[in-house]
Amino acid sequence: MVPFRATARVQLHAGFTFEAAQAQLGYYADLGISHLYLSPIASAVAGSSHGYDVIDPATVNPALGGEPALIRLAEQARRHGMGLIVDIVPNHVAAHPSNPYWADVLTHGQASRYAAWFDIDWNAPGRDGKLWLPVLDRPLAAALADGVLKVERDAHGTAWLVLPEGRYPLAPETQADATPGMPARALAAVLARQAYRLAWWRSGDAQVNYRRFFTISALAALQMERTEVFTAVHALPLRLAADGVIDGVRVDHVDGLRDPTRYLRTLRTALDAAGAARQLAPGTLGLWVEKIRGPDEQLPAHWPCDGSTGYDAMDQVGGLLHDIAGGAKLAAQWRQATADPRDVGQVERQARVEVLASGLKAEFDALVALLAKVADEAGGPAADLGTSLLGTAAARLLIHFPVYRSYLDDEAATAADRGRWQQAAQAACASADPAVTTAIQHILGWVLAPLAVDAPPTLRAACLRLRQQVQLLSAPLTAKAVEDCSFYRYAAQLSRNEVGSDPAVLGLPVADFHARAAERGRSHPRALLATATHDHKRGEDARMRLAVVSHWPEWWHTHVRRFERLAAPLGAAAMHPADRLMLWQTLVSAWPAEAELVPDGFAQRVAEWQRKALREGGLRSSWRDPDAAYEHAASTLLDTVFSAPAAQPLRQALCATVTRLAPAGARLSLVQAALRLTIPGVPDLYQGTEGWDLSLVDPDNRRPVDYTTRRAWLDETRRWPQLLVAWHDGAVKARLLHALLQVRRAMPALFAHGDYQPLPTTAPDRVLALCRQHQGQRLVLVVAIGMSAGPATHATAALPARFWGGARVSVPPGRYRNVLTGQTVDSQTASVPLRVLSADSPVTLLIHY
Repeated sequence: MVPFRATARVQLHAGFTFEAAQAQLGYYADLGISHLYLSPIASAVAGSSHGYDVIDPATVNPALGGEPALIRLAEQARRHGMGLIVDIVPNHVAAHPSNPYWADVLTHGQASRYAAWFDIDWNAPGRDGKLWLPVLDRPLAAALADGVLKVERDAHGTAWLVLPEGRYPLAPETQADATPGMPARALAAVLARQAYRLAWWRSGDAQVNYRRFFTISALAALQMERTEVFTAVHALPLRLAADGVIDGVRVDHVDGLRDPTRYLRTLRTALDAAGAARQLAPGTLGLWVEKIRGPDEQLPAHWPCDGSTGYDAMDQVGGLLHDIAGGAKLAAQWRQATADPRDVGQVERQARVEVLASGLKAEFDALVALLAKVADEAGGPAADLGTSLLGTAAARLLIHFPVYRSYLDDEAATAADRGRWQQAAQAACASADPAVTTAIQHILGWVLAPLAVDAPPTLRAACLRLRQQVQLLSAPLTAKAVEDCSFYRYAAQLSRNEVGSDPAVLGLPVADFHARAAERGRSHPRALLATATHDHKRGEDARMRLAVVSHWPEWWHTHVRRFERLAAPLGAAAMHPADRLMLWQTLVSAWPAEAELVPDGFAQRVAEWQRKALREGGLRSSWRDPDAAYEHAASTLLDTVFSAPAAQPLRQALCATVTRLAPAGARLSLVQAALRLTIPGVPDLYQGTEGWDLSLVDPDNRRPVDYTTRRAWLDETRRWPQLLVAWHDGAVKARLLHALLQVRRAMPALFAHGDYQPLPTTAPDRVLALCRQHQGQRLVLVVAIGMSAGPATHATAALPARFWGGARVSVPPGRYRNVLTGQTVDSQTASVPLRVLSADSPVTLLIHY
């Protein structure tokens, strides 16, 4: 098996199939990639653009070319010295009639052999023992009256219920009564005998009685803790692993599983068995988890995995390159401009309140019902609490829970989990009514305290179920309230509003960055290192432009006031100040630096981002109830900014700001890339990000990749200093990536097993230096993490004159080769002047020989 050196994530869909990926293997091999990291490959809903809406986990998606094309891709990858990793989706499948397992449940209800695959509450109040399907565009009675629902028979004579979006199965015992053209009253009688209840989509959040992925009723959660479900869902990837087609798996949304610890132990054992078929030692095949961690959260040490998919690295590298003091000034500017005194934590807690009352209402109501059951089982004072009090207490705990979820099971709580629950309880009890505080303490006891050995079995079972249910609710609550809502409400600096980041954490001190990098090397040396993903809110280089703003907050404030002044005559007052401030940040971060005019397609891309931002924020519009008038006003302003003659001064101001901001952003981008490829872990390259990545939120970050240009970059002959000056085209970033990937190819043991040592500098606010060593091999990286006092005139990606001043760095003595310039560096002194060592390059990479 090819050792994991560097991965490249590619997004598969009908427009980019296995065959299309195969055509790029030569390029990725030349670049220095060891593994293609594929988005989900299992059969998905027809027309799926991402593959996470799986309909059959046991088969390879025919829209991608099917299993034969996948095998050809794997064979060609091996010929290029590469392997494959696949993204698997164990926590949910599509709740779609084309899913045979779901369709069988629709047909046979609780009698279906697959009914236990799904987390369905058949006894939920008000559902009459049926599966609630919120798929109609109007109430059921109206759909019947309007003739929206019809019966058709296929070529085999089977009757189907036909809706505009597809056809649904009918129970066998109702087949004879279901006839095409039947009257609405007769059809209603047939529907009343089905195992499912068709309902208006608006009823879903309050009435749905199956566990979903987040608030998406089209995705149904799986009971992965059941052996037959695990076996069926993992049969394909495990067979592919045993056959040598794949070398590892990425587990999507591990926090969506009822018992992630037990799941990972089972999967690790199964992967090791698959590896044994290839004579691979246990632990050789890769296993990574998609896990969003809190600022001080670690992966549970007992999880048998190689680490996360890299959100933590993305946050840490990004945090390092932000100025903490400047971030505080930006937060003050935001509060003043929006007249909103709240900090981001308060915004997030309000969003949690709203999500519990709307998007996750059915799930929350089910949790409260379970709490009432536990209280009844416990007896004593708890029996007097009642659902209202228990619901208030549970909501307060969830609103204040500090991370996605805990990992409680039927064993004693870990110190970390206990600490988080106690932290949530302390915050929840603050200023709470004494009765609510009492209820909180009861819930905390049921969740954390080990039950007495002689406790009734029914109480023990109810408490375990409670632990599981509250954890399965806290994860989607955090995701929806924070990433999908608060990130579009609070935007003091959009570059910190990123998946895996906490906007309240303004930056990361150098010492903390070093400590976390070293810890990753000790605990998860094969963890993936990402700075861009298919889920990011904005591209890695767009974030770096905005990171520069944290270094120049006063300069930025001056420019924002200019934008506001120039936009006022254009009707900007129709937009809320918060939405305008997000717009200005988005425009300057994504506008191509060399474009004096509005680039082709750029206006449409920003318009799509703006629409999504407004609806995700849920304040002035929403997905559930779009405010057409407000959205029209916002899009009209955007159209005016991009095309109206009267907006020319504003466009010129925006372009002038980009011209000053972008070179400094490019320097930070090069630093970001260099760190990703040198710190402990396995660097992951998201498709197309070899050049400047100024993408916006999905689907913008999944646009087609220009491989022709990227291939040409590999043959680029300009020297490093020339590339720094002519930085606009992205070739300088591609050169850096290529050079570092070649070093990783030539010295794999250094990166897989080398230690990590910070190197002292006399200017820790401006420079970071590190050393990796292993058995005589040594790499030294020196990067500029600070900024000059403000933007320089005619700036490039090269450092401004006199940036280093008298700063020095301590480099282990020896003879080195500068990987980027080819020059020899002979360091015989303990301290080297940076102006000599690095000249005007923001990145210096030395290899000892």
